[in-house]
Amino acid sequence: MLSKSFLPIILLLFIFSCDSPKPNHNAIAEEEIPECKIMIVLGDDRSGSSESIQKLNKEDYKTIVDVINENGSGYFTSTIIGNPAPNSKEIFRLKVSALKPYKNILTSEHPTLSEQAKQKKYNDKIKAKNEKIKKKNASKLNSFLSKTVQNSILGYKPYKGNDITNINLAFEHINKLLKEPKVEDYDKVMVVLFTDGVNEPRRSGKIEKIKAKLALPDNAELFLIGWKDTSIFEGIELNEFEGKEGFFSYIEDFDCI
Repeated sequence: MLSKSFLPIILLLFIFSCDSPKPNHNAIAEEEIPECKIMIVLGDDRSGSSESIQKLNKEDYKTIVDVINENGSGYFTSTIIGNPAPNSKEIFRLKVSALKPYKNILTSEHPTLSEQAKQKKYNDKIKAKNEKIKKKNASKLNSFLSKTVQNSILGYKPYKGNDITNINLAFEHINKLLKEPKVEDYDKVMVVLFTDGVNEPRRSGKIEKIKAKLALPDNAELFLIGWKDTSIFEGIELNEFEGKEGFFSYIEDFDCI
């Protein structure tokens, strides 16, 4: 029969043995790795006739690209809506590279200290690779913002001073992009149009009907910011915003599911 003096000690040992954390022999990720693959296709109206919509700035571009960064990897692309010079009519592109996932390399449910050390070494190696990828992504983004966005997009001037709004041309470029190989492999394609949708493709300033049609793949969503007449998108599910504040409020809480 146990002495009464030993009972408190046994009780304490029992409590601590229950509360003590058990060793976790799984692959312990140093961080959560988002794995959503996103393509954002931005149509940015820089024409003088779109004064009813607040123009995007460099910080806005960074915020939009960060939707990809924060949710995984993918491509950000942008095309100017207006009358860009021949060398500015193409799609501007920025690739966001994916981080490496952590994996459980343990083969035993009760790994030895040596095996656990191997797992930690593997995790440390993945973490170091991811730090390099993050730095490279950040460097590419900074270069894209300071060069391409600043000079070719924010510094846009209509070709030969002819300030028109050729939405048909922008749609043609977007459709070509959406037909490129492996677009269907993306978890989400976001086509975002910052324009009032008023098509003035001639010098006379006459408003004309948009003839081109957007050909969206099944994994694409359409976002319209400031678009006036949405009848040309009949049969397409729309996400509409009056101005850029509404759109940026939406993507602030964006989660790729």
